[in-house]
Amino acid sequence: MEATPSPLDRLLQLERDIEQLQAQTARPSSPPEPPGQSPARRPWPVDELLLTRLLRRSPEAVAAYQAPAELTLTAQHGLRLTEAKTDSVFQLCELIGGDAVVWVQADPPSWVWQSETFQQIFPRPEGLEGSQDLVLQSLPVFKPVVRGQRWTLFSPGQMVPRHRPFPEQKKQMMLLRRLENLERRVSQQMTRHESELNELRSQLQVQQDLLSRLLRISETQP
Repeated sequence: MEATPSPLDRLLQLERDIEQLQAQTARPSSPPEPPGQSPARRPWPVDELLLTRLLRRSPEAVAAYQAPAELTLTAQHGLRLTEAKTDSVFQLCELIGGDAVVWVQADPPSWVWQSETFQQIFPRPEGLEGSQDLVLQSLPVFKPVVRGQRWTLFSPGQMVPRHRPFPEQKKQMMLLRRLENLERRVSQQMTRHESELNELRSQLQVQQDLLSRLLRISETQP
């Protein structure tokens, strides 16, 4: 069994995939589209993690793979996803395995954040009140009902306040705090040991002075 790639290996591979995606986007021709799929978009051929990172940093890089999304709440099947025939504040992208993901377009109208649809795909983070500057953390995943045409919500995504640390940053901050605590404890121990050492030196000096006095006294006596 092959070893699971480490998070660092995965990130390095994703960075290498960026150049391949840019090259694919620049090509004038595209491969034939599967039946039932809109010719205006192509399946996302790389890792979902890279898609999330590009949407945060360079959303224009995924223009060839996205389409306006229509989200409909159904009684039996939950939230249903299809490709919209008109513009939409929600955008979809089909992954190479058949699943689809959804996000909110840049600079959406303010009503989006309070809409039931948004709350379905991006549940409000704990402690968040009102509309804040949110940034994409993870994408909601939809499983195919009819591949390339209809999907149903499988797992919601997450949007968080922009200045809230990401998990990697949290881990780094935790490690930094642990290191600072360790350094503080070592410093306190060194200070205590230095104080004890100084006390021992003082006691030794007193003993040496007493010994010298005794030696002098013994030498003066007949």
